[in-house]
Amino acid sequence: MPSFSTLSCRLAAALAAALAAALFALDAGAAERYKIVAYYFPPPPGRPAYSPADIDARLVTHINYAFANIRDGEVVPGDDKADTGPDGNFARLRALRRKYPHLRTLISVGGWSWSKDFSDVAATAQARARFAASAVAFMRAHGFDGVDIDWEFPVAGGAEGNLHRPEDRRNFTLLLQALRRQLDAEGRKRKRHYLLTIAAGNNASFIANTEMREVARIVDWTNVMTYDFNGPWSRYAGHNAPLHDDPAIARADADPRFNIASVVDMMLAAGVPARRLVLGMPMYGYSWKGCGSTHRGQHQDCSGKGRGSAEEGALEFDDIDDALVNRQGFVRHWNDAAKVPYLFNAETGEFISYDDTESFDHKIRWLKSRGLGGAMFWHIAADRRAVLQKVLAAGLLGR
Repeated sequence: MPSFSTLSCRLAAALAAALAAALFALDAGAAERYKIVAYYFPPPPGRPAYSPADIDARLVTHINYAFANIRDGEVVPGDDKADTGPDGNFARLRALRRKYPHLRTLISVGGWSWSKDFSDVAATAQARARFAASAVAFMRAHGFDGVDIDWEFPVAGGAEGNLHRPEDRRNFTLLLQALRRQLDAEGRKRKRHYLLTIAAGNNASFIANTEMREVARIVDWTNVMTYDFNGPWSRYAGHNAPLHDDPAIARADADPRFNIASVVDMMLAAGVPARRLVLGMPMYGYSWKGCGSTHRGQHQDCSGKGRGSAEEGALEFDDIDDALVNRQGFVRHWNDAAKVPYLFNAETGEFISYDDTESFDHKIRWLKSRGLGGAMFWHIAADRRAVLQKVLAAGLLGR
């Protein structure tokens, strides 16, 4: 018969295990609460400074730091000088995390510019294990709560020079499985849950080139990049992030599925649970010049990129809201079918597609009606006055 001390030890061990399991489950994510995921991208030279210390973390639940790079098969800082060090962005993000205990932070790996080597790190079991180990070590070393994989894109697409393989479709799943295993192993040691998320593409090709049903079982949630449906890479002006298609401005070479509702429907049909879909919202717009006047420039051929903030054709929300809405010859219009605003200058033919508080309000109500898990936005430094952030916080968090 076990001694009293032995029974006490067993009881203590059982209570400790139960407490650890409860903490693990509690930290595993507030599945029933809405998430507001902010991507933080350091402003490039020439743009106003905006560090993690400037973020009002009361308005968000998660911050994804964009981006870490991949070098020799491992995760490395994107910019050692800006990211690391006692006064670097990572240190400031840790300080923000201490100030706001509800906040969770993730390191986002890849993005448009640094997805070149994903195909290689996903190609073999050995490469996947090495990458996953480096991601976990990076996360722990810099005080993050999880890892966000932004592979743009498996199998096809993305920036020129990216590596692609047909096997990427399966290897993407296997890479996430390797990450999940190592994050969970680390979590058991620390008695907590580490997050794993992805940024997903906005079209049928991305869904065809991934195994989203399996992916959804591995990750905590999927941030769907439901923007960039049209942009200055196109010869005609279109809406950046329409909620719905507008048949009244249809053209033969425009895909009627290039809208938020269609992509969410495709994700759901592919097997992603609604609560594990976080809807992407842009805090920027696109511009064209020399556009035809029909439909006030909507879906009209143009002569090229319009004005921009850091680069031609791309404008941050602050720059649009502060200087262009019903100013400088621009008139704000509303497309009630697509539920988005746009600006048109009839004299110059300049067209600007963007989102504002009205379109955000429609998208918030829509995502709630579909049972989605929350909202994600790119990127927080484009809304320095927190105009759009406050709309999201009020609509999803009641703040």
